Amino acid sequence: MKKAQQEAYKRDYAQAKKEGKPFFPYAIYKDHIVAILCFAWIIGMAIWHRVEVGRPIYEATTDFVPRPEWYFFFLFELLKIFKGDNFLTPVIMATFIVPNVLMALLILTPFIDRSPERRIEKRPFAMAVAIIIFTSLAWLTYKGATSEAPAAGALKFTPSDANTEIAARVIKQEPCLSCHVIGASGGSLGPNLNNIGSQGKGVQWHIDHLKNPSSKVPGSAMPAFAALSEPDLKALATVMDGMGTKYKVD
Repeated sequence: MKKAQQEAYKRDYAQAKKEGKPFFPYAIYKDHIVAILCFAWIIGMAIWHRVEVGRPIYEATTDFVPRPEWYFFFLFELLKIFKGDNFLTPVIMATFIVPNVLMALLILTPFIDRSPERRIEKRPFAMAVAIIIFTSLAWLTYKGATSEAPAAGALKFTPSDANTEIAARVIKQEPCLSCHVIGASGGSLGPNLNNIGSQGKGVQWHIDHLKNPSSKVPGSAMPAFAALSEPDLKALATVMDGMGTKYKVD
């Protein structure tokens, strides 16, 4: 701050202090009024818009699509923006790097823009930072709240063909994802199937395994899927035999 600015600031401060009102009771009175109004608004909203109690969660279901609370929607949207083949990329970028960069920018703004000017139009840098950050957060929150959630249990194979369409349907209707990881979701009771095709077991092996798991893996706890039709079994076995080589899950 230049010497002329310091002197001008001291004169303005002295004049404001001379003509201003005392902290007690004027400022305290206003703070209490605002606090009471805020609490009244929160209590009124809690009474008017009650929290809904949903159905009990069934851990093995593949139909439930989790959604974050509204104040996490911006992170929810960032995770989709940074979606990539490397599963660590969206996590690191969306939950660590981007939020921390924005927070650091807000913290450093007073040290970068050290002007004593209090008028908004005289603080372009501070205003630009505030507008960019809060507009970005508002936009990401809106997009996260209004974007369509992915269909529960839906799988998208690349490349897509008749076999993958049948396999996606069978995997959705059967409890496969409650035990196996396929794509980015699934349970941990059974092995991860994303690269099962790299083992080169063959289509017939997978058909026999689906019909009678213990015949191929002694002591297997996997239920038999002998009730599936032959076309469904063959299509699912073909996709399993190509998982990680010919087929990938988006």
